[in-house]
Amino acid sequence: MNITAKILQRGSLVQTLASSVVLTNAQAWVATLFLSVLFSALSVIYVSHSSRTLTAGIQQMLAEQNRLHIQWGQLLLQKSTWTMQSQVQHTAEGKLNMIMPDHKSVVIVSQ
Repeated sequence: MNITAKILQRGSLVQTLASSVVLTNAQAWVATLFLSVLFSALSVIYVSHSSRTLTAGIQQMLAEQNRLHIQWGQLLLQKSTWTMQSQVQHTAEGKLNMIMPDHKSVVIVSQ
């Protein structure tokens, strides 16, 4: 007889499969612990990856902050250079062809 005939002779196929799948109490604990360890390992992998990704992002942001801080310092230096009276006068005379008026041609208007 083949296996199918033996199973049909003993009873239903579902009962045979259920009886072969039934775990003992110790086997159930081992399976639960195995799944718990597997889940924990996957969680550690995910958290490690997330941590590395966020750390790389923080490093990029710090580099950007340093770059912007240097640029801000350069702009402050440029601003102070442009606001100096001699620089304003030099630019007005050189680029705009302006001249300083004589004292005789200056008119003071009172309010």
